[in-house]
Amino acid sequence: MSVNQDKNPFAPSTGIRPEHIVGRQSGFELLESALQTIEPSELQEDGLLDRSKMAPIVLTGPCGAGKTLMLDWMQQQAQKMGIHVARLAYAKDLSPVDAMKRMLHEMAGDEDDELLQLLQSSKFAAVGTDQGMSWEEVADIYEHALETRLRQGPMVLMMDEAHHYQLDIMGFMLRFAHNLITRRYPLVMLLAGTPDLRSYMIDIKIRFLATSEKIHLDALATEESKDALSKPFANRGIEVEPEALEMMWGLTDNYPFFVQLVGAEVWKSLPKGRKRRVDVALVEQAKEEISRKRQYFYADIYHELNKGKLTSYALQAAETINRQKGATAMRRTIEAVLQQKNSDLSEDDAMSIVDQMQRIGFIWQGGENRMEAGIPSFFTYLQGIEQDFADEMGN
Repeated sequence: MSVNQDKNPFAPSTGIRPEHIVGRQSGFELLESALQTIEPSELQEDGLLDRSKMAPIVLTGPCGAGKTLMLDWMQQQAQKMGIHVARLAYAKDLSPVDAMKRMLHEMAGDEDDELLQLLQSSKFAAVGTDQGMSWEEVADIYEHALETRLRQGPMVLMMDEAHHYQLDIMGFMLRFAHNLITRRYPLVMLLAGTPDLRSYMIDIKIRFLATSEKIHLDALATEESKDALSKPFANRGIEVEPEALEMMWGLTDNYPFFVQLVGAEVWKSLPKGRKRRVDVALVEQAKEEISRKRQYFYADIYHELNKGKLTSYALQAAETINRQKGATAMRRTIEAVLQQKNSDLSEDDAMSIVDQMQRIGFIWQGGENRMEAGIPSFFTYLQGIEQDFADEMGN
């Protein structure tokens, strides 16, 4: 294996691919398989597929779990295969008309003259200037444009941050795209968002979404975390002492972002020279900076909880999870506890609060509809912050 001996092999920044990826292989394989179903060599003489292929793919996971990494990888692979990618994100503050405009320009790209002419001839201007266009007008143009684009070749319709889309936009785009797929057009749909995307999609009430392909990113297994920490060093002939590996792992919570953070900071602490090794003293040297960056990460989550007025509910959810065997609790149990402890909450309110806590990454859904800590150590952080606040208020 050829590696860059000097480059830091860990990547704690969003969307940057680390050298060694663990725990996501089945997800990458599904994305690759989806691309293979629509690659140009699969097209018939009429430009269509021999039969309709892929169900929509729904990719969910909290911040730092690797969604952007997988989306970027799929986009790069598609481009290598001659497959166009139309990718729309951050639609939260866009009107339905502007969201559709943004996606149409993504579909056109810079080289599709036919589609660009269509957009220019249909009163399309920059996002934010709708020129009095109605939703119906934009929807008609979208349908014609998407079909026109697919006659030019295969495409991936990538709806990033999909939990921010308005329901009418999401529903319309999905229904029409699905219609084209059933008519054998070479199209793959991918929706990506935070774990509450699954609840959000239920509100769209589209039956075919129940059969979608699903990729859910959550915590790594212990051995996966240790492998991700040790393998990049081993690839460079750098020994990692067992005690040092245990110490590194203990700072990760099996959380993908923390795994990369710990590895990156330990790498920075390595002395220069040929005979390098990772021992306990080296990890201790990096520990202060790791702790400081973890605190920044915690502070961001705490700010999101406060901003959403969720802090007291988060504490109640944490207590509910922590007192259950295996530190997991059924979603319905958490919702029931929230209603018991807060008499003003309706059933819908409790469900919405759990969705919001998932979106932030405070909790996430594991197997069998059970909820667990997104980052177990953040529970302790939150309880400490709230106790400090109570002490300062004299309670």
